[in-house]
Amino acid sequence: MSATPDPAAAPGSPSPPDHELVGALVSAQRWDAALQALAPALAADPGNPRLLGLLVRTLRGQGRRQEAVDAARRLLTVAPEDPYAFRLATLVLLDVGWVDEAIGLAVRAVTLDPHNAANHLALSRAWAQSGRPGAVRHQLAAAREAVLLEPNSPDAQVQIGAALAADADIEGARAAYRAALRLDPANPAALNNLAVLDLRSGDHAAAVRGLSAALTADPQDAVARRNLDTVALRTLRRLGWLLALAPVPALVAARLGQPGLSRVLAVAVLLGVPVAVIGFLRALSPGQRRALRDLPHRLRWWSWVWPAAAAAAGGWALATTLVAPAGVSGTDVIAYLLVVGALAMFRVLTVLLRPSWRAEAAARRARWRRAGSGGR
Repeated sequence: MSATPDPAAAPGSPSPPDHELVGALVSAQRWDAALQALAPALAADPGNPRLLGLLVRTLRGQGRRQEAVDAARRLLTVAPEDPYAFRLATLVLLDVGWVDEAIGLAVRAVTLDPHNAANHLALSRAWAQSGRPGAVRHQLAAAREAVLLEPNSPDAQVQIGAALAADADIEGARAAYRAALRLDPANPAALNNLAVLDLRSGDHAAAVRGLSAALTADPQDAVARRNLDTVALRTLRRLGWLLALAPVPALVAARLGQPGLSRVLAVAVLLGVPVAVIGFLRALSPGQRRALRDLPHRLRWWSWVWPAAAAAAGGWALATTLVAPAGVSGTDVIAYLLVVGALAMFRVLTVLLRPSWRAEAAARRARWRRAGSGGR
């Protein structure tokens, strides 16, 4: 397996033993121990670029973003011509959302050392967070330059995939992520991004499998955990559709004077909901099920509007067809269809307001094409 150098890693150079100790602690992500070791080293040599770079990485690892920004500024002051300093500062500014400034620093890193793939990769990551016109094109160009310079870089392939996915080239994105996995079969970002493509295409089972693999590779992967929440939320929304639409045949049967058939159809819906929930939960690992226990507390309140409204409408229809099917009138059926239609329009509008809806539509078309060609 070919490893891609950490874009935040400093170029190798001989260092005193205490510097090597700090570097080892940072590489092991032992942030607290690294910070304790850095304090006396920096007190003795406050202008040392290597130590300042390790300090920036440590503060980033601890999530102390503003302090990391301040440390990155100090690093740029003492090393104004060091491309590594600009590359590291790029990542720090991206953490705090200063995207345009990060792009400028990454461009400077590339200018100072155009033959270093890590600099181009940092530039690609900066463009990936930009909303400026042509950002995706710049992201893709920088990632492809990184691949040319370092063909065995899975991170560069992941950036290519992310750019292609943003440009609605779903098959190209899949190919790039798979190329990354050939280089690093346990690459969490590639596994997670493939799962996102499955999620966008509506293949929730495949998305769960991909996220399970990503979390196995990196149990602390916050992105994979958030995407797992998204899978659960979309499954909940699917249940909303089921509850809203499934009672329609029962209502029609009741209106046509078939109370027995109406009750059978209503019972089938009531049984189908728990079966769908159990099927989703069984596809998860024990760790994933534990991670979802607090999902109701993590979701925003408006995430429950559609499932709750659909459940209320569907619950009324099911209760009516089970308890008093003979009382269902044509007006009741028409009124219910109008309510469901209004809920459906509301749901469609919320989907269209999502920035990723074009990519999701392209992912679904790609999935249908694969299904039509036998999965090839």
